[in-house]
Amino acid sequence: SHVSISGSGGKVDVIGHLKEKIPVSVWLRQIRSKDTQRCVVVLEPVERLSACVSFTADGKITSCDLLYAHLHGYPTLEAVVGLHIKDMIPSVRIPPLGKKIPKNLRIQRAAGQSREGTLFPLSLKLEVRHLEEEQAAVQKDEIPQPEGSLPGYQYSATVVVFSTISGLITVQSDGIICGITDSFALMLFGYEKKELLGKSITFLIPGFYNDMERGSGCSLPLPSL
Repeated sequence: SHVSISGSGGKVDVIGHLKEKIPVSVWLRQIRSKDTQRCVVVLEPVERLSACVSFTADGKITSCDLLYAHLHGYPTLEAVVGLHIKDMIPSVRIPPLGKKIPKNLRIQRAAGQSREGTLFPLSLKLEVRHLEEEQAAVQKDEIPQPEGSLPGYQYSATVVVFSTISGLITVQSDGIICGITDSFALMLFGYEKKELLGKSITFLIPGFYNDMERGSGCSLPLPSL
């Protein structure tokens, strides 16, 4: 992969779950203790991410896309549906349905919260969406409607992560991954944490040793072939 080293870090391509190349910035920090030598790898995606989520007037999530689930550390859409929007974006303000969304609530800046408790900055744009007829009938007939709701309608939010999300990977002296945050692994690579622990760092970054030796203060031996 092509690498451009600047200062203590550089830009490299990492390989995602679908074998796609993902450009990231990389910084390394060597950690030494009495018995072990490890290297912390800080990765920052260089792209802005946009995800979607829909929820009722009382905040219950009815649908989302896979990126939204991954941003918050959940591997599937099904794991998110049914949760409350404030469990994931605690400071979001939900206006009552049936009225025009106030300008100050249409676009909100807030902090998202991953399943592991990590906070990250985001912005969201609220819209009112009409449910499909079948969904609307179920909502009207079977689900008690909270005050301020409008049967047949719900909120849809476009969530934009407007600053880079950093993730830490801890690597043993033999190049084996021994630590990574779940939400970061899902969002950037498409893997769950448990799928990456115990694998070589070169599984994600094939050119890791060649790319990094010129631009970091971290000196790890090459893994055994």
